[in-house]
Amino acid sequence: HGPPALALLLGPLSCLHSRRVLDTVVSEPGPGLPWYRRVVYVDDQVNYVYTSETQQAKPGLVWMAQKEGLEFWDEMTWWAQRYQKWYNASLNTLSQLYNQTEGFHIIQTIFGCDLREDSTIQAFYQDSYDGRDFLTFDKETMTWVAADIGAQITKRRWHAEVDDIQGWKHFQEETCISWLRSALEFGKETLQRKGKAGRQDPPRSGGRRQGRLQAPSTQAGVWGGTWRGAAARRSGRRGGESRAEPQ
Repeated sequence: HGPPALALLLGPLSCLHSRRVLDTVVSEPGPGLPWYRRVVYVDDQVNYVYTSETQQAKPGLVWMAQKEGLEFWDEMTWWAQRYQKWYNASLNTLSQLYNQTEGFHIIQTIFGCDLREDSTIQAFYQDSYDGRDFLTFDKETMTWVAADIGAQITKRRWHAEVDDIQGWKHFQEETCISWLRSALEFGKETLQRKGKAGRQDPPRSGGRRQGRLQAPSTQAGVWGGTWRGAAARRSGRRGGESRAEPQ
């Protein structure tokens, strides 16, 4: 099987600025590989990074550190820790549901919002489990689209524990774009100079294919093909039995 990719239907030529949250969760953390990492991009620049090791959102840009106050960083840390708790429970639930008692497993999520050149907004959410499409949010129909029974159970838990449909729609349409506009204002010396021709997207493996955004790569943690290398490094032997790399 090839590297996992989270494909999002975007309008790349019409997207002027974007805010993307990239979450990576692994079942077997190790040196340099925290079990949870969140990387937030504004356009092609790292806005901030949070990991389960630091337990704190840390700015990735000088102007972010200078412009945003403690209240902002406390809020970003609060959000990341909320998701961290959710992911921890989800990973345990999925391993039990799929009868996976050991081995390397990964949840990858990308969500955020795009500001288009005509000033309209496009929001998105998609995640995968072990490289397979898992759960997406259809904003037009206001529904979560579940790929299998595990995703259906996750969807019900999300509604109960994280956010309901209206709350999630509000986050995508209002909160996300508000944070994006704030970052654009603070970083206008670099970000606002980017037009359609000069805009770059966050790193990803494979580039664009038929207008679909492929999963980001190394800077997002263990995205794209990188996670397979991490799985191979961690396969090893336990109790004399080899643990196979997930396919």
